[in-house]
Amino acid sequence: MFADLAIYNGQIVSMDQRHSHHEAMAVKHGRIVGMGAWQDITPFIDKQTQVINLEGRTVLPGFIDAHQHMIYFGTNLLNLDCNCTSIQDIVQAVEERAAFLNSDEWILGWGVDEAKLEEGRLPEASDFTHISNPVYLTRFCLHTAIVNERVLNLAGINSQTEAPSGGELLRDTQGNITGVLREKAMDLVQQAIPPYTLDQMKQAIALADEKYVEEGITSVHEAGMGFHTGSLEEFQAFQELSHDGQLKVRVYGMVLDTFFSELKAMHLTTGFGNEQIKIGAVKMFADGTLSGRTAAVHEEYLDPAGFRGILMYKDEELEEKVLAAHREGYQISIHAIGDRAVEQVIIAYEKALSSYPRTDHRHRIEHCAICNPNLIARMQKLGIIPVPQPGIYYLAGDVYNRVLKPQVLDGFYALASFMEAGLKPAGSSDCPVVPASPFLGMYAAMTRKTRSGEDIVPEQKLSLYEALQMYTNYGAYASFAEHELGSLEVGKFADFVVLPTGFMDFSAEQVKDTKVEMTVIGGKIQYERVRKHAGNLHYG
Repeated sequence: MFADLAIYNGQIVSMDQRHSHHEAMAVKHGRIVGMGAWQDITPFIDKQTQVINLEGRTVLPGFIDAHQHMIYFGTNLLNLDCNCTSIQDIVQAVEERAAFLNSDEWILGWGVDEAKLEEGRLPEASDFTHISNPVYLTRFCLHTAIVNERVLNLAGINSQTEAPSGGELLRDTQGNITGVLREKAMDLVQQAIPPYTLDQMKQAIALADEKYVEEGITSVHEAGMGFHTGSLEEFQAFQELSHDGQLKVRVYGMVLDTFFSELKAMHLTTGFGNEQIKIGAVKMFADGTLSGRTAAVHEEYLDPAGFRGILMYKDEELEEKVLAAHREGYQISIHAIGDRAVEQVIIAYEKALSSYPRTDHRHRIEHCAICNPNLIARMQKLGIIPVPQPGIYYLAGDVYNRVLKPQVLDGFYALASFMEAGLKPAGSSDCPVVPASPFLGMYAAMTRKTRSGEDIVPEQKLSLYEALQMYTNYGAYASFAEHELGSLEVGKFADFVVLPTGFMDFSAEQVKDTKVEMTVIGGKIQYERVRKHAGNLHYG
């Protein structure tokens, strides 16, 4: 048996349980068939084998992003970028887009961050009174929207409108709707937005796909099929791209619990699918976000004083949802950021597991941002997997320092404690909330620094190897794929990234600035960096 691909003269870091390093590797039919020294793989090589001289570069398993929103990211690339430094700049961008549209066409934007805006506040409907088009902009966290008067009218929202449970309609001092909607209040206007077509969804996925392979990402966990568009056509879009050979990354698709009855009726359980795309967990939400002050915390926020965030469900409602999915054998993943929400989720899992014990459920808590030792011990006992996003505290940590009490931050993204408890935290970005780069996440995990250089619980720092485990071994484990992905071993998929020479000795700053040289998925080169100077990979 001759290999399709062989690589040699490199530092191949297996990330296996033995911490193995190899010089060479051979690949056949998308899987690893040989590893070791050059002489160990030469029997696999003939004239048809593609041979690559790594020239000392580092090879690692392909990175797994265990929580991101591929369709949301892709549609953002199609929509208006509102990551600006002033409201005036956002308004100008909306005006420029409106100039090319009919007055009934929607202007969709993303990335608003009031911490970066000169005005120090979110835009409101009053900032867009002169825009006749419907305007819908989302905050970078995806849990807050800003709309103009046209959208409020289309959705029938006025001063008499009550916010739905689990949502908030912001009002001015006179009680008038400002056009800022949080959490489930966003649903009031999303129904009025024209749905994305299947072709638009596929275009969005393809755009995100290209970006991900450039970052060395070979597998993703889609954090809620149907979350962005409100339609299971999202799953169809992934399926069609996969069938046509146009999807590069492997997808583990968590399905929004809104569609649980459809999943149950079709008997599509966790793990159903193929090598490219699988049904994952049932995805639920327990609270909001810290920077938006909607994450449910036990200790009230410093700003606004007296506020403790929003729980999406009453305890018994969440427990009923969890029990229904758990009883049918599904993995469950629940968004919970504040410690009040994390505790609510743990209690729901405890009750479900008590009623219907399962030995390998691998239920997850997405984000799990505020977590004390007691909660960690309960997670350890139950076998719950935390899925954190280290990059968020680099980008938004300065806001957290302003709105959270110091004792609350003591339990912030307790990565080292997760590791010590054996919880196998799966690394992720929450892209497009945070850039997809796994290197940014590793840097944040290694330094615990915010964008301004402030420390957030530095005792929770990880080593580079531990950070890599989050984005390889533990991402695979969180999707029941540790026998196929997450390490480079004979028999596993040949999903790997080629990085600069000496990467394993890089400082945190060097890690953050790392550029991927090559991304290989199933033995096929899906991305190769074109360099202007000497040092390209040598073939033959």
